[in-house]
Amino acid sequence: MKQLGDILIDSLKFAREGRHLVGEVPVHSLQRLVDVLADDEGTLAWNAAGKRDAENKLFLVIEVSGELHLKCQRCLAALAFQMKIRSNLQLVAPGAAWPDEGLEDDRADPIEALEEQSLLSLVEDEVLLALPIAPRHGFCSLPGYSRESAPASPFSALSLLKKH
Repeated sequence: MKQLGDILIDSLKFAREGRHLVGEVPVHSLQRLVDVLADDEGTLAWNAAGKRDAENKLFLVIEVSGELHLKCQRCLAALAFQMKIRSNLQLVAPGAAWPDEGLEDDRADPIEALEEQSLLSLVEDEVLLALPIAPRHGFCSLPGYSRESAPASPFSALSLLKKH
């Protein structure tokens, strides 16, 4: 089986011919995610399809799904994050004008069409864009800390005044 990192496509030809590729990528091969991951276990499922719309514009549709274990920014423990991405990428040929409606219409993001486009790079880009800025648990249980032993908030007295 060919690894995702080895797959290069001519993005315009891929879209023009309506090609479709499906596979899985090990999380450990997504090197730009290293800083935000608690571990690099598991795989992500990916799907890449080329399409043409009614106006003859060419697109790549990238879908990625699976679970990542991010680092909680409060306690640095693992935080399960379910990922389900679907991105429409409008291909802009080299030397062609970039679409102005891209600023107003967020159904598709314009990208430069390449003759040797790495699918791994596209998948990794979409995963990075879908991650939360500061992932964290709803409540982190730090060693030696519990809600009962936490000091009272200095603002709790204000809430009593508001009730009266």
